[in-house]
Amino acid sequence: MKVERAEGNLKRLLRKNPLLIKILSSYLVIVIVLLTVFSFVLFRTYSNKSIEQVSQTSENFISQSYYIADLMLINVYYNFYQLFTSAVDSDFNYGLYDDQSDGFADQDVLRKLRQYVKSNPLIRSIYIYNSKTERVIFNISEVGEGIQSTTDFLDQDIIHIFRNTEQNVSDKYFTRKVDYVIDNQTISENFLTLVFANTSSYGDVESSLVINLNERILQEMVTSGSAGDLNQVLIMYKDGNVLSHDDTSMINKNLSNESFAKQIMLSNDEKGSFLTKINDRESFVSYVKAKHLGLIFIGIGEYSKLLSSAYSMQKTLLILTIIFILAGIVLAVFFTSSIYNPFRKLLHKHRLDSSRLLNDKKKALLGKLLDGEIDDKILDNDYRTECGVSFGDPYYVTLVLKMDSLEKVLSGKWSKDVRLVKFAILNIASEFFKEKRYKVEGIDNGYDYVSIILNIMGGSGEIASHIIDSTMEIQDQVEKYLKISVSAGIGDIVEGMEGISQSFQHALAALNYRIIFGRKAVIEYGDIAERNNKGLHDYPYDIEKRMIEAIKERNMRKMDASLNEFFERLVLSNADEIQITVLQLAVLLTRTLSGIAKTSIENGEYSIKVLIAEIQTCETLEEIKTYLYSLCSRVIETKGNDARENVKYMIAIKMKDYVEKHYNSMNISTDTVANHVELSPNYVRSIFKEITGVSLSDYITQCRMSEAQKRLIETDDPVSRIAEAVGYPENSKHFFTVFKRHVGKTPENYRMSIQDNGSQSKRTSNE
Repeated sequence: MKVERAEGNLKRLLRKNPLLIKILSSYLVIVIVLLTVFSFVLFRTYSNKSIEQVSQTSENFISQSYYIADLMLINVYYNFYQLFTSAVDSDFNYGLYDDQSDGFADQDVLRKLRQYVKSNPLIRSIYIYNSKTERVIFNISEVGEGIQSTTDFLDQDIIHIFRNTEQNVSDKYFTRKVDYVIDNQTISENFLTLVFANTSSYGDVESSLVINLNERILQEMVTSGSAGDLNQVLIMYKDGNVLSHDDTSMINKNLSNESFAKQIMLSNDEKGSFLTKINDRESFVSYVKAKHLGLIFIGIGEYSKLLSSAYSMQKTLLILTIIFILAGIVLAVFFTSSIYNPFRKLLHKHRLDSSRLLNDKKKALLGKLLDGEIDDKILDNDYRTECGVSFGDPYYVTLVLKMDSLEKVLSGKWSKDVRLVKFAILNIASEFFKEKRYKVEGIDNGYDYVSIILNIMGGSGEIASHIIDSTMEIQDQVEKYLKISVSAGIGDIVEGMEGISQSFQHALAALNYRIIFGRKAVIEYGDIAERNNKGLHDYPYDIEKRMIEAIKERNMRKMDASLNEFFERLVLSNADEIQITVLQLAVLLTRTLSGIAKTSIENGEYSIKVLIAEIQTCETLEEIKTYLYSLCSRVIETKGNDARENVKYMIAIKMKDYVEKHYNSMNISTDTVANHVELSPNYVRSIFKEITGVSLSDYITQCRMSEAQKRLIETDDPVSRIAEAVGYPENSKHFFTVFKRHVGKTPENYRMSIQDNGSQSKRTSNE
């Protein structure tokens, strides 16, 4: 009876208030639709972010693997190629070409092979083959060494390769599986073999140097001991043959018929990633091509596992959506008016200001100009005008502005979107050049850099000098407003749009030399072009040997001197050679420091992974040297010694006194202060910064600028005389630059501002 009465009351309510019911129904529909859409968008956004993160992580991992393996393989190749072709090593020449056996000479060759095998963890064994004596001199790491006839040689596989005139393997890497017996021990290994051979006019191998690299160690270096989220990490030749794989059964197999391998081999891109099916499973593939070695580095991960967090999020969102819909149905009845405003504010807050983004057509046109993809459409002035690009002058020059200390930028206030930083740098540079009446276009076309194209009337040295000065002012503006520093690479001035790509490539090449010139450098391609064209320098083995001896002897002064001499030699090299040389030094330091500290070479404090990771964070040679110095000194010195800390404090006081008395000398420097306290320059820098918190060079500058300010206020001396009085040569532009950065004004403006303040104070007191 009560139920029937309640139903009757509800029907009467519906008949009396049809409009209310319609409004409530519409609100309920809105709530359900909005929550469903919101959940869907949130899931898609999270999934896309997960895919982007997985893609970026995988590509970074493969790129890092490529970088390590590429440098190691190139390092081995160039070192032994130079050794084989230069004929400077008499022991090797004897082993390769002499037709007479000499017991003492044989021992010298074995000692030399032992030295080279121990110098690099990748090298498993080295053979010297001589057809005149029909013998092989060999050393196998941790197994043995000796001299055997070609018929009795334990590695008959390489002998068959030499005698097969149709198989040319000289000057390139190839893989092979070798089974041999030594000391009654059967050994089966996978080698990555490099052969340098001299052949007769008939194609027979007369002598050869064979370097066998340990495929397992190479694979460990490539994966850094772990493949992360990837199921497989492999190295493949461009013809599809597998060179290295975490599954040894896959080595030397040809994957050219696999769909993912075909897609990579047919791609013109040097690196990338894509989704495909492998063994009926959706998989994510990342790759990097090392064209000069003919190798492809590939990482494969199962797609469902890579996105497991996204699928977990999907389930959570489904549950939350149902809960929110139920809550929304209840709340819609009472708070219908509160639904619109939050969404309006949310949409308003995150509305994209499209007017600040580059026009897609314009960006595509500028990208083609920098890549050298010039066609008739781009040369058409009307089309360029339609895209918003107005070039009219005959000459062009390209600048590249690269962010310094990218890790700090990403960890700071710009961590959410580094694109905003690049957008701000482009704006500052473009507006500044426009104020100087240049025709300028900018584009964000790099991970950590942006590019500027200037269209200029002529290619004179005066214009080039003006561009350099303007670039330095842009660096100051970026540092002032964004609190970050940028380095600049300036390409050569070219005539016609066809040369823009060359200018851009030269600007990028110039930026590579930031490792020498330091942060906030402005580097012209003309300054480094000759250095790029020079051949490779010899690796400084003599200095390296003295450094290792000093570390083992715990001789800090000797180690510091050797490290300085090593890096002074590096400064004369080109950028690529510096990276190879530093890597080779890091490998040797790994073995030495791990031996002294008694830690694991693979996973210890001084492992190759740790050293390479730390060196990659360094952007300049000075930073690399400082890092290696601190690494070595940590082994040599004993920390926490109070007496030593007191000595450091007294030395720092002595240095401060010397600087305060001699800062006005033009010759004062870290070296002169180091000579005064009879210590090495690097040790002096380290002590002074540790005790005072200020670098020694900055303290010299502070003393000079303080005296300059005092003289500008208290005397009428011209600025040039004041500059000379505080240690800068007469008419030195450097004094003006340092003073402006230190004080914020030019010397003249500073003097005028002080005088104006004084006059204003006098007028105020008179009134």
